[in-house]
Amino acid sequence: MQQNNKFTTYVGQSPFMRFIVFNVKQDPFGNAKIREALAYAVNRHEIESKIFAGQVKPLYTMIPVGIWGSMNVMPSQDIAKSVSILQSLGYSKDKPLNITLWYTPSHYGSTEADLVLTLKNQFESTGLIKCNVNYAEWATYIDYWNKGVMGMFMLGWYPDYFDPDDFVWPFLQSSASPLMGSNYSNPTMDQLLTDARLVSDEAGRTALYDAVQKLMAQDVPYIPLFQGEQQIAAKPEVAGVLLDPVQIFRYYLLYKK
Repeated sequence: MQQNNKFTTYVGQSPFMRFIVFNVKQDPFGNAKIREALAYAVNRHEIESKIFAGQVKPLYTMIPVGIWGSMNVMPSQDIAKSVSILQSLGYSKDKPLNITLWYTPSHYGSTEADLVLTLKNQFESTGLIKCNVNYAEWATYIDYWNKGVMGMFMLGWYPDYFDPDDFVWPFLQSSASPLMGSNYSNPTMDQLLTDARLVSDEAGRTALYDAVQKLMAQDVPYIPLFQGEQQIAAKPEVAGVLLDPVQIFRYYLLYKK
């Protein structure tokens, strides 16, 4: 469509993000070292190119790029590091780590099955992981994560408000994280998140969110994967198109040139 002069295309950053959730109350995901080993096995660039043809961007934190405070804290793929951690925990080719990755087949689009199979292959490339794949339709999926059925599952997030708080509090604060299915709880994290809500200047809040993201990378209750891209196509005579950071399309701004 970009090459078709019958349309004008608009492309920009999007804070929509996808990630893996670990239910830390379910074995074996209660062990942070296992979560760390799985994080080292993920190749975001393969996902970007193989599944989405470059139309998403790798994400190494829970605060998307484009929002102040975003800081890359998660590791790039390092299979040797993943293998080392798993071996230290007693796993081997004869005694692999058995896990199940859950997904919902239609809510996030037709690419979801390919995305999950790519992640399965990345985990299994360690030679020490056996990754099963399971799925449920969206209504059942919500019920499963609320009831703690799934130990490791795919999820996505659109912003409610354009502030770093909206990308960390719902996921990492002790009373909020059960709603995301992770059940993550860390008193140090809770204090950092609360302090960041009480500080009024951006520099002070940025320092606190730096600490939040570093602690998240240490505890690994989630593996951020990628953030999306806003894409709009319109006829050339349509003006007033706005790529809104909160992902709401402002129809009332449109007019004919």
